[in-house]
Amino acid sequence: FDAWVDVQRRWVYLEGIFFGSADIKAQLPAEFSRFKAVDSEFVQLMRRVSQNSLVLEVMDIENLSRQLERQADLMSRIQKALGEYLERQRAAFSRFYFVGDEDLLEIIGNGKEPR
Repeated sequence: FDAWVDVQRRWVYLEGIFFGSADIKAQLPAEFSRFKAVDSEFVQLMRRVSQNSLVLEVMDIENLSRQLERQADLMSRIQKALGEYLERQRAAFSRFYFVGDEDLLEIIGNGKEPR
């Protein structure tokens, strides 16, 4: 279940970004809206998985593989849009080229407009 691992990894990464920073939500409202939909779907699927204690029961969940692949695709698109946003920020502020994505997200998420 490589798709499952991929979805979980992406979900953890994006959840920290979108639910951890109100500023990022405000600056990327379309991506936040998409992530909320994926988040709801993913959490619901994980609840269904947690109700089944046997692997074979989990494997029998209807359309499990297709759901995970769809969620991975949606999260990939969200991550791509997030990367494009970071590149626009780097183009606007050249000092950001020396900052990694994680640090840049933290700077943007915790930054305030100067008075």
